[in-house]
Amino acid sequence: MTNFGLVSFLASLLLYTVVTIEHKGVATVMLKITKTLESERDVLLMLEGKITGEWAALLDGVCNSYLLEEVDVQLDCAHVDFVDARGVEVLKNFPREHVTLMNAPGFVTQLLLNGDRP
Repeated sequence: MTNFGLVSFLASLLLYTVVTIEHKGVATVMLKITKTLESERDVLLMLEGKITGEWAALLDGVCNSYLLEEVDVQLDCAHVDFVDARGVEVLKNFPREHVTLMNAPGFVTQLLLNGDRP
């Protein structure tokens, strides 16, 4: 398996991983990434939870693995409830012509408008 194939394989495994942190006996989902549709040229990923720190890095890696394969990415952000500075940075750095944000809550849109996406 080539490095490229390995990255793609690992990214596909991560898509179905729900990361939880237990705090005072309550498990909280930080970021869930679910692949809902995929074709040869496009993939739709549904995001649920918080795009922060290491979870933003996870999202960056997953999206970049598709971009390396020349697959356009659509991110359904309807269930995103928090984005920190690292999350905003990751979302802004995705190339507009290949990554589309859909159903973003108003606060996400406002955070992204506070600077230019390349």
